[in-house]
Amino acid sequence: MRLSHNMESMNIYKNYKNNLKLQSKSLTKISTGSKINSSKDNSNKLAMSEGLRMQIRGLQSAERNLQDGISMIQNVDGALTTVNESLLRMKELIVQANNGTNVGKDLEAIQIEIKQLKEDIDFTVRNSDFNGVNLLSNDKVYNNDYPEFKSHMIGANVKEELQIPMFNVTTGMLKDKDGNSIREIDVTDKDKSAINLDTVNAAISSISNVRSRYGAIQNRMETSRENLDSTSLTFEKAESMIRDTDVALEIAEYSRTSILHNTALSILNQSNNFPQDVLEILQNIR
Repeated sequence: MRLSHNMESMNIYKNYKNNLKLQSKSLTKISTGSKINSSKDNSNKLAMSEGLRMQIRGLQSAERNLQDGISMIQNVDGALTTVNESLLRMKELIVQANNGTNVGKDLEAIQIEIKQLKEDIDFTVRNSDFNGVNLLSNDKVYNNDYPEFKSHMIGANVKEELQIPMFNVTTGMLKDKDGNSIREIDVTDKDKSAINLDTVNAAISSISNVRSRYGAIQNRMETSRENLDSTSLTFEKAESMIRDTDVALEIAEYSRTSILHNTALSILNQSNNFPQDVLEILQNIR
């Protein structure tokens, strides 16, 4: 009879180590919140998870770009609202100047206010920058029917861009069909009464058209942002299913392996005494 190799203890010890390893894995998953903590856990799932994470980051970056674009358009619309109010006030003054009851000094006083409104318009337009970009005073634009364009990323992939128009709505470029500009309005010259009114009406119409174009762009940006947010959420859920720990399941697994670990440890202590017990029995038989 061989008593030097306690095979029962060896098997119990092997199971003990396996349970200890499983217990450690469960504890790691619970503590990190991730069931994939290294490539050896599941290389295929890890690759899928990393791919989804890369797409999610791209979508989130695109969302930030869109939010910046929306903020830029909102800034522009605020400036155009101010310009429109100045033009409406200018129109009131031109109509007032044309009522036939104003004398020279009255017209000069009206012209002084109109001059101030012109300066206000130019100041507002030239100081409507957003992060260094000005969409309302592009010196390359000589006709607002043919604006310049600026590319703005609206997606996570190359060439997913939106072309944003850049206008020039300074007083020198707000003109009627005959080329008369807001800058040239002068109510002290009675021969220009009709021209002044036509010019300011054309300017108001031009500003309205510009605002409409930017409004459509803002709507498109907001729709794109909502779509990106929905897509990003879908990817995040998919990535979570792949990578995140099912805490309830892992706690149950940890409890199971903990019981097995403690049981194996207890049995191992008992089995280690088995050879000594056999020897004592054999000695008593003698």
